[in-house]
Amino acid sequence: MVSRALRVVRVAAALIVMITAFGTAVAQAGPYSRLQVLLPGESAAPGTPTGKSGTPNRQTAGVPFSVTVRACDSGWNLVPGTTSAIAILASDASATLPPSAQLAGGTGTFSVTFNAGGTFTVFAHDQTDNTIPDGASSAVQSLVLQGFRFATISQKHKYAGTPDGTTITAIDPNGNTVTGFSGQVHLREITSFGDGRIAPEYVTFSNGQWSGNVTMFRADESSINRGNVNMYAFLDAAPAKNGTSDPFVVHPGPFARIQLVVPGQSPLPGSVTGVVGSPATQSAGRAFTASVWSTDAYWNPLPSGDNVRLTSNDPNASTPLTGTLTNGFRQFSVSLGTVGTQTLTIADLTNGSIQGMTSPGIPVIPSGVDHFVISTIASPQVAGVPVAVTIRATDSNGNTIPNYAGDAVLVANTGAGSITPEFITFAAGTWSGPMVFKGAGGAVSFSAADFSAPPHIGASNTFAVNPGPFSGLQVLLPGQTARGGTADGKEGDPTPQQAGTAFTLTVRAVDAYWNLVGGIADSVALGSSDAFAGMPSRTRLNGGQALIPTTLYRTGSQRIWASDITQPSIRPDTSSAVTVGGGPFARVLVLAPGEFPAPGTPSGRGGAATDQSINYAFNVTVLATDTWWNPVGGVTDVVRITSDDPLAVLPPDQALVDGQAEMAVRLARGGYNQITVADVTRPSMPGSSTQVRAISSGFHLEAAIVPATARAGEPFTLTVKVTNDAGSVIQEINSFVTLEVQNASSRGPGRGSLLTTQFQLLQGQRAVSETYTFAEPIVVVARDDAGNAPATSNAITITPGPASQIVLTSAPPWVGGNKHATLSARLVDAFDNGIAGQPMVFSVVTGAGSITPIDSLTAADGVARADFLSPRQPETGRVRASSSSLIADLDLQTAFVDPNAAGGYASNYPNPFHPPSEQTTIAYKLDDHATVTVRIFTLSGNLVLQRRYASGDPGGRAGLNEVSWDGKNGEGRVVASGGYIALIEAQGTGETLHVIRHKIAVVR
Repeated sequence: MVSRALRVVRVAAALIVMITAFGTAVAQAGPYSRLQVLLPGESAAPGTPTGKSGTPNRQTAGVPFSVTVRACDSGWNLVPGTTSAIAILASDASATLPPSAQLAGGTGTFSVTFNAGGTFTVFAHDQTDNTIPDGASSAVQSLVLQGFRFATISQKHKYAGTPDGTTITAIDPNGNTVTGFSGQVHLREITSFGDGRIAPEYVTFSNGQWSGNVTMFRADESSINRGNVNMYAFLDAAPAKNGTSDPFVVHPGPFARIQLVVPGQSPLPGSVTGVVGSPATQSAGRAFTASVWSTDAYWNPLPSGDNVRLTSNDPNASTPLTGTLTNGFRQFSVSLGTVGTQTLTIADLTNGSIQGMTSPGIPVIPSGVDHFVISTIASPQVAGVPVAVTIRATDSNGNTIPNYAGDAVLVANTGAGSITPEFITFAAGTWSGPMVFKGAGGAVSFSAADFSAPPHIGASNTFAVNPGPFSGLQVLLPGQTARGGTADGKEGDPTPQQAGTAFTLTVRAVDAYWNLVGGIADSVALGSSDAFAGMPSRTRLNGGQALIPTTLYRTGSQRIWASDITQPSIRPDTSSAVTVGGGPFARVLVLAPGEFPAPGTPSGRGGAATDQSINYAFNVTVLATDTWWNPVGGVTDVVRITSDDPLAVLPPDQALVDGQAEMAVRLARGGYNQITVADVTRPSMPGSSTQVRAISSGFHLEAAIVPATARAGEPFTLTVKVTNDAGSVIQEINSFVTLEVQNASSRGPGRGSLLTTQFQLLQGQRAVSETYTFAEPIVVVARDDAGNAPATSNAITITPGPASQIVLTSAPPWVGGNKHATLSARLVDAFDNGIAGQPMVFSVVTGAGSITPIDSLTAADGVARADFLSPRQPETGRVRASSSSLIADLDLQTAFVDPNAAGGYASNYPNPFHPPSEQTTIAYKLDDHATVTVRIFTLSGNLVLQRRYASGDPGGRAGLNEVSWDGKNGEGRVVASGGYIALIEAQGTGETLHVIRHKIAVVR
């Protein structure tokens, strides 16, 4: 018996060991089958009936809390690979719920806020796998908390650092105690100076209350009677749930310490350290202000008249300093002299029991910048050639400031922009780099200055800068001064000149930076925008420059240019614009057609008068001018036209309008005839004459188009006129003109429409605004009703207008299952012209088909193509073509039967088919409802199967009908492989609508 008992014990011990081993092993999770929702106060407990332990903490309405959702197997074990999207729900209909989110590692944390009181449940719903049942939390109570109420304060006078008892109660909107509230509450001291320090800062409620001692550390005596201090309680998670005590006064404690505040710090009474901020960096030897207060133990200032002493650990500081506090405060002006980190210490000399203090470390750096020192620059330098320069920021003794990293501007006495760089940045108190001096001179210097007020400065030595090699010319006008080294090499604006009055022009040989290069004697060519300027066409430089007497005659803005004849590679130059003013009214100028004003010339006119036809009128132009033939406005004198042609028809005397008049003349005598103008108002005013040859010749039309290209529908200008053989317009022919458009290449009729095809000439000519609709090169042929020789215009190329639409088509228009079709998208303008070279994108809007682009850009005809592959099953899909902002959609049908076929059509699919694993669909179309009999025969004529479909039922309806055959005969046996005939008879009302035969193949 004993041995048997021992064996039992040993077996039991072994079992215990095994159970222990298995118990310590991590359970292997099964498949994901449920969701678990854990509330604050609960923990997961896999393997237990509920899967969790603990009791949910009560929650407060309006205060967020976190719920944990776990993806579990049937034993509440976490399934870490689950990443389902989870939606959170709650039985509190007013609850604030989080957005859906995915689980990570099988778990997720969500923030929920109840907004009502009661007992509620939180649910988790798997949006990814709808077979998973919703997880539900334990029931949790939601308390409605309005805020907090402090016990009434009967003693308003309290002291900093002295504990004072109080009771704080959590209340609901009706002022009742929320007995279930046990959360943590944040306390704060509020004063008229800001928040103060309070202890404890956090308290934990029990059954809706907290009682205990509270200590305030910041004194506030700003309202002795009412008090300006309050205690304030609130929830961190819901600051709107708060409460404020009655006001009271906090007096400072007894005088206990001396406080020292240095620049960079600000006093903060009631805080732990008494200050905020860190000591600012000070410069060695420069005084700053240190402030001293008498305070209680909590840094609250109070009155005192004690004598205090300020000392430092810096042997070079301006300490010790001694002084008496006035109403508890005084300031010392102190300086530190040793670079590094130094401290100041304050002590009370009157009362040794008062605690002094030492400041935090004060960084001390070398004294600030006093000036800049520029390394010596050798003389001479060459304009444009870099030279190494070093500039140091130093103190008053010339010592480099090692931590200086400021900016400085460099300015040379040769002008702005004449050196590079002009802005520098110091590193470790020094800047070193190449400098380029562009302005030449014998005493060049520059200065460096920072942006302080006033700035720290430094000046270089003076040195010579010689010009670089000769590379260009410079033209200067009166009023301008040469300024080598600057951007345009000059300063000042040209002085306005009077027409006909001489002035001196300066031409200089310069280097790349506009510095004068002496010793150059090249020949120079001169020109001007005033074609009649009085100056030599060429001159020679002497010592690198030339002074040239110049006279301009044409009024307005004029320029003069110079180029080097000896060395054509030398850069030429054009002067600034100079304004040339005209003189007073001094003579009258007459111009015939073909002539134009030419101020400064002897006759005042340029060009040549065109020949005019005998007995046809033409206009001469009369201008009021100054002595140099510049037109003068504002003149209204009456002028008269005369001619040496005794039979000429002359215009009546006419008043000038703003110094100008157009007057009609008709010559009757062949050959040259003189036309003269005279001033009737002022007979002493000189006039002028011109000669016009009168000819007898035939007339013809002329047509011209501008511009040479235009887009379809956009305007261009067509000018048609009647001229003689000399090209003069015959103003008295006002015939009707008819237009014809021809293709400029083939000369066949144009394919578009011209806006205006007929109009009347006015004074022998007409300019009309036209449009044309077809994109092609065209010419316009003009004919008139006066019998004049027709005219053909120059060619104009009409290009497509702006894209207006996309025309999308398919070939074929419908597609069989798993078949290809070609999509064509034609991009056109408003006139159906194809637009080439534009991107086109194809896409499937709806349906299961796919698209493969063939063309990415439209071709010459505006077409881009794509391949469409239909799905295997019938559908009507939508495809899209888009180019820029234009879109075109096309509904494309995939069908096994031609949707456009007429009644009497039949087909089947698949064909052949393979029974019994698949069946075939017999499709046929009827013109109207009919009673249909479908018979299937062998090729030898034996009946295999017969079916009948009533009129109006499926199989007997108008349009497409589809019936299936599983390959079995009327006895239910699968037929043999081979060919079969389907005979479809459709019997209408009193007539046979269709008799359709179709072959079907069976392969077993």
